Amino acid sequence: MSIEAKPLSERSSTLQSNAIGLPGVLFQSVTTMAPAGAVAFSLGAAIPFTGGALPLAVLIALIVCLLVALNIASMAKHLPSAGGFFTYVSRGLGPQMGWLVGWLFTLTYILLLPLTLLVLGSVTDAFLSGTFHISFGSNGWIVYALIFAAVAFLLTYFGIKISADAGVVLGAIEISIFVVLSLWLIIQAGSGNTLATFNPASSLQSGLGGWQGVLFGMLFAFLAFSGFESSATLGEESRNPRRIVPRAILLATLCIGIFYVFCGYAGVVGWGLAKITSYPNDQNPWGTLAARAWGPAAFIAILAILNSALGNANAGINALARQLYAMGRIRAFPGLLGQTNRYHTPGRAIILALIVGTILTLVAGLIYGPTLGFAFLGSLLTVPILLVYMTTCLAVPFFYLKEHRSEFTVLRHLILPAVPFILLAIVLYFQFVPLPPAPFILVGPLDAAWLVLGIIIVALLSWRTPQILQQGDTLFVADSTEKELA
Repeated sequence: MSIEAKPLSERSSTLQSNAIGLPGVLFQSVTTMAPAGAVAFSLGAAIPFTGGALPLAVLIALIVCLLVALNIASMAKHLPSAGGFFTYVSRGLGPQMGWLVGWLFTLTYILLLPLTLLVLGSVTDAFLSGTFHISFGSNGWIVYALIFAAVAFLLTYFGIKISADAGVVLGAIEISIFVVLSLWLIIQAGSGNTLATFNPASSLQSGLGGWQGVLFGMLFAFLAFSGFESSATLGEESRNPRRIVPRAILLATLCIGIFYVFCGYAGVVGWGLAKITSYPNDQNPWGTLAARAWGPAAFIAILAILNSALGNANAGINALARQLYAMGRIRAFPGLLGQTNRYHTPGRAIILALIVGTILTLVAGLIYGPTLGFAFLGSLLTVPILLVYMTTCLAVPFFYLKEHRSEFTVLRHLILPAVPFILLAIVLYFQFVPLPPAPFILVGPLDAAWLVLGIIIVALLSWRTPQILQQGDTLFVADSTEKELA
C-alpha cells in the first residue's frame, strides 16, 4: 500500500513514494555528513582551536547531536514529510516559525554543495598534479569542481533510487578505508597513545582552562555532524517512514559519531600530540598521515576523501532540493520549485541548487582560496543549522502537548529537548565571545542578515498571503494507512 499525500491543486506530480528502504535512507544521512571528508577537513579545521583535545570536542558534539537526533526522531515518527524541519516546527510553534526554520535550513544546504565542491576541486587538483603532473594552473581546482558538479547532477536528477543506491556504495567505501587507516595510525603511534586528547588542557586556547578552544572548535565538530538529520527530507520517498526515518537519523548520528571520535583520536596521535601545532600548516594532513602509514598506497585515502565529497554532494543536493520542493509547492517559495519531473524528482529545484552552489564555490574559492574558503563557508552554514536544531527541540513539547498529549512525558518531551537547547546555546555564545579573527568575524553579520531577510519575507507573507504559511501545518503528512506497511 502506498503512502498518500495531501494534494495541492497547483502540483502536477509527486515524489516517488516507497522507493527506498532503511539502507538508502540511512546513507542519505551518512553521506550528507561525508565521514571521510569531514574527518580530513571539518575536524581538521577545528585543530587550530582544539589542538590535541579534538577527540574531546567531537565526543561532546556527539552527545549533543544524539540528544538532538532523539528530538528530531520524535517529530519524524508522526510527521513524515519532505519538508522536514519546516513541517516539524510549523506543527509545534506555528507557521511563521516553521517558515523561518525552513529559510535557515535552506541557507545551510545552499552552502553545503560549494563546501563539497571546494574539497573535490582542490584535492583532485593536488592529487593529479602531484602524482601525474596534470595541472590546469593555479586555479585548476575550478575545472575539477565543475566536473564533479556535473556528476552530482547525473546522480540526483534521474531518480531517488539511483541516488540512494549510489549513497550506500560511496558511504560504505569511505568508512571502510578510514577505519583501516585510523586503526593503522593508532597502532603505529605506539607509546604516543594518550588520554590527554580528552583533556581540555590540550587545546590551543588557554581560556577557561582550555575549554575556550574546545567550545570554539566544536563549531567545526558540529559541521562534521551536520547532515545527520537529512534523512527526514526523504519522509515521502521511503518505505514505512514513521519507523525508518527516526531509526536512520539515530543510527547515522551514533555510528558516524563513534567513527569521528575514533578517527579524530587517530589523527591526533598519528600526527603526534607534541607536534599538533604544525597540523594546520599542512594543506592535506590526512594525505600526509596516509603517506606515513601506507607509503605509495596513500592514494587510497585520497580517493576515499574524493569519494566522500562526491557522496556528500549527492546527498546535499537531495536534501536541499526537497526542502525547496516542499516550500515551493505551497508557494512559500516560487511555485516552479514545487514540481517534479518525469523521474519523480524535484528537477527544477535540483538545477537551481546546482547553479547557486557552483557560483558560490567559485566566489569563495577565488576570494579566499579553497582551504580558507572551506572553513569560512563551514562556519557560515553551521550557525544556522544549530539554530534549526534548537528551534526543533523547542517545538517538541508544544507539538506533543497540542496533538499527542496522551504520549507526553516530562522526561522525554520536556527535559530531553531542554538539555541540547541549552548546550547548543552555550556553544553558539562562544562562537562570538571573544570575536573570532577575519574572515570568521563576518559569519555573525552575514547569518544575521539572512535571518532578518527571512523575518521580513515571513512578515510580508503573513500580511498578504497568510494561507500560504498555514499550509505548513498540513504539508504532506503521510496518510494513516502508512502505519500498516511492514
